[in-house]
Amino acid sequence: MIELNDGIGPEELNISNVCTDQSDKYFAQVIGCIEGIIIDEEFINLRNKFMDKYWREFDTDEENKLVYMDIFKNYITTVEAFIEERLSKCIRGFDMDVFEFELEKRKNELDGEIFEILTTFSDFRAFKSMFLDYKAMKEGTALDFSREVSITKYYL
Repeated sequence: MIELNDGIGPEELNISNVCTDQSDKYFAQVIGCIEGIIIDEEFINLRNKFMDKYWREFDTDEENKLVYMDIFKNYITTVEAFIEERLSKCIRGFDMDVFEFELEKRKNELDGEIFEILTTFSDFRAFKSMFLDYKAMKEGTALDFSREVSITKYYL
């Protein structure tokens, strides 16, 4: 449960501002915990083990195989459950439904690896794209732009 009382008297309380501030604080706290979770070796191993098990199933065809949905459901059960368990330990009273609501409200303003990972739980296309990227990396067919980058001195 999020406490809203910061010593503000009722006459000074603007509910929309407090809720937004508390909502932002809660969201920032959850994201901070998720950052710690996804860099944890246990999470990395869990995710990599899962992807190693299934990456060969995926191909770039527009037509999706039926097995993709089974893999997607298994991914949600395995990886999301791990993150939710860790968040419950990190944040007293953590509620995944509240967090998903906050995430949905901010989906157009979010960017970065954390949000890419979170998107793979709710967006099948993002999930499939993650597997296709992983497959390209495993097969050595991922694009490597590092050879195209040239660093030169710039003089003023």
